[in-house]
Amino acid sequence: MVPLARSLLRTASRFLNPLFSLCSLVPVHAADDERILRAIYSPYHVKNNRLKHQAYDPTPGTDEISTMRFEYMGARFCKKKAKSFEDPANKKEYRGFAVLKVGRIRNAGMQVLDSRRWYCGHADIKLQMAELTQQRQPQEPLSPQAGKQLKDLKDALLQASNYLPDPDARGDKWKGGKFQAQA
Repeated sequence: MVPLARSLLRTASRFLNPLFSLCSLVPVHAADDERILRAIYSPYHVKNNRLKHQAYDPTPGTDEISTMRFEYMGARFCKKKAKSFEDPANKKEYRGFAVLKVGRIRNAGMQVLDSRRWYCGHADIKLQMAELTQQRQPQEPLSPQAGKQLKDLKDALLQASNYLPDPDARGDKWKGGKFQAQA
């Protein structure tokens, strides 16, 4: 390797290494007053500028709903991450965020757990429903009791949500409203 390239690599490493260790500064425990964001995609999560129950569908085979820890990621990185999950082939288009307070989620009987194994700043809302994680055949419905429990939990999440549509969904910067959760 040429000396100049080696020098540039060393300099770049000095600046990049601290960035990779910043995750150690993010507390594992999400505080009750912390805001989390749920990325919202059309047509799955929103219709006529209103959130649908599907905005809080857990990842299949789990009782977990992916969110981002706004206090530690910031608006720009949250938007960049949300846009990375778009799927134009299936018409899944980023539209904005639902803002929630961790304490409201816990008060409704759910948990918010750090899940940095996916990326720094990722968190999951844990519905704490064992039936969702049990092995079922594809498309097998939940029991009536579990179906009602899931609907009630989604209703609680919808009540706790403040939906912020992104007025410039194609752009890189957040130009929407302030990230305030429901009181």
